[in-house]
Amino acid sequence: MITITTTNGKEKIFKDYHQVCDYISCIERQKKLEAGEKIWRFIRHRHQTLSSLYWNPLSKCFLTAKEKEAVEKEKGLIEIVKGNREHITQLLLTNHLDLESLKRDWCKDYCIEHEIKHSEWVVKD
Repeated sequence: MITITTTNGKEKIFKDYHQVCDYISCIERQKKLEAGEKIWRFIRHRHQTLSSLYWNPLSKCFLTAKEKEAVEKEKGLIEIVKGNREHITQLLLTNHLDLESLKRDWCKDYCIEHEIKHSEWVVKD
């Protein structure tokens, strides 16, 4: 279980980091994007979505090398942004990719950056 306590004292409890990631992503989507504003994103792009962009002549020139590689290898793509729009991590979605670990690290970094208290604990049966 994961507990986060926001700066205003509100406490939320989550079963796993997938839930925490969804919660943080919801907060980030509600923000207005302004110039210079830090953004935090953890996005899974499905192969079908990337493929439709890849084959669209108007969109293809905007795809990154990693996005093109994902289409060519018929893989999905994980895109991670930690506050800096200029530094985006893109990883091919494979069976060996540990999503829970990536989400845990992203969530922990988000909590540190936003001064949110974070703790993990195990429930014993």
